Formats: sequence, structure tokens, C-alpha cells
Amino acid sequence: MERNNVLLYIPHSSERLPREFFSDITMEKNKIEEFCHLIADNQTDNLFGKNRYKKVVFKWSRIFCDVEKFIDPNKEEMAAFGMGVIYTKTNLGQTFRKFSKPYAKKVIEEFYIPHHKKLDRIAQSLAKKAPTILVDCHSFSKEIIMFDERKFGLPDICVGFNEYSATADFVLKYFRELGYKVKENYPYSGSMIPDCFLMRPNPNFFSVMIEVNKKLYLESRENFKKLQSEINALLKKLEQIKLN
Repeated sequence: MERNNVLLYIPHSSERLPREFFSDITMEKNKIEEFCHLIADNQTDNLFGKNRYKKVVFKWSRIFCDVEKFIDPNKEEMAAFGMGVIYTKTNLGQTFRKFSKPYAKKVIEEFYIPHHKKLDRIAQSLAKKAPTILVDCHSFSKEIIMFDERKFGLPDICVGFNEYSATADFVLKYFRELGYKVKENYPYSGSMIPDCFLMRPNPNFFSVMIEVNKKLYLESRENFKKLQSEINALLKKLEQIKLN
């Protein structure tokens, strides 16, 4: 039986800030670093990514350039909070930079667009060879959820998808059978689709998001290793499932 390819997409694990970020900052550096740590998907590059699978990992913090947001602010609901592709505010609404079109243009052209071109290139290459599952790897906590109606009844695991599929069904059942509280598309919904497949869907490509509640793995090393092992076991199973 032909094995599926697994592609790990890890956009928010980093807390690194490049030199360009610190131009025109109006907040103390230690406060910026606190926000950067809070908003990061802490350690997801290790939790999901310590294995042999192909990975696309963004190496800079999302508060510098959030590669999962839409460039068009009319399409991006978080732009209204100053947390679109270019962040200008913290999750508490504190402004730390004024929006600048030249700065935004530079960041988008030099960081955002090259990142998505890389994702396109890898996803297309894999999908030509075999059915390919992109796993959109994230974590969440109550503190960073911006909408009050999404703060309640939080699960251990959120499984996000754009349309129900065998892949989504398999991931939901896998975590539920392990005893986790799992919800579909809550508190976050959808899953990353590379730009190359947005207008021309590829029947050989599937995408599923896994959002892990930070309390599951950040409170102890033992819990981290346990969840990391369970995720790695899931990825191996995804290689072998029948897709539709």
C-alpha cells in the first residue's frame, strides 16, 4: 500500500525577533518579550517536530510577522485588534507600534511571501508523489483567546478542518480514544491550505489542524514527553490511513 506523505506546518513556535522589529517600538523590551512568550505556541516545534517528517517552520515570532493571517485586513478578523499580519497591539489592546505602510510592505515582501512560496513548493512536490496530509500544528491557552464566547468549555485538543474528511475523523477518534476532551473547530477553526491549492484544489492534498491546550504539556516534562509520543504515534498512523 502506498504511504501518505505527512507535512508538518509549524508557524507560531518561535519567540525570536529580528532587528527590523525594534524600529519605532513604543513599549519596554521586557514587556514585548512577555507578550511574545505569551502569544507563542510554546515548544510546538519540539512537541510535533522531533521526527523525520518534512517540516515548514517559521523561524520568527508571530508578533513580528504572522504568516497565518490574511494580508488583506478586510479578510482578517484579527486586524481589527491590531493583530493581523503585522502586530501593532498586544492581546490586552496596548499599542506598541504605529502602523507603517513602508514597514508592513518590507516585512510582507521579505518574510511573509517567501515563507508561503516555500510552503507552496514543498506541498506541491509532496502531493505529486503521493497523497499528502498537512498537519497544522498549534497550541492555545485561555489567556490569548480574543473572543469571550470562545473562552468557555475549552477542550484538551481542538481539531480544525475546512471540510469534514477521513483525515479529520481519524484524528478526532484517535485523541478521544486516548481519553482527551476533544472539540471540532473550537476554539479555533479551519486548517492551513497552501496558496497554490486555494484556487486549484488538489485531490491528493489534505489538511488538518491540531491545537493543543498548553496546560497539557507545559506543566511538566513527563506530560510533555507523553503527549509528544502520542503525537508521533498519530503521525505514523496518518501515513497509512485511506484518504477520501
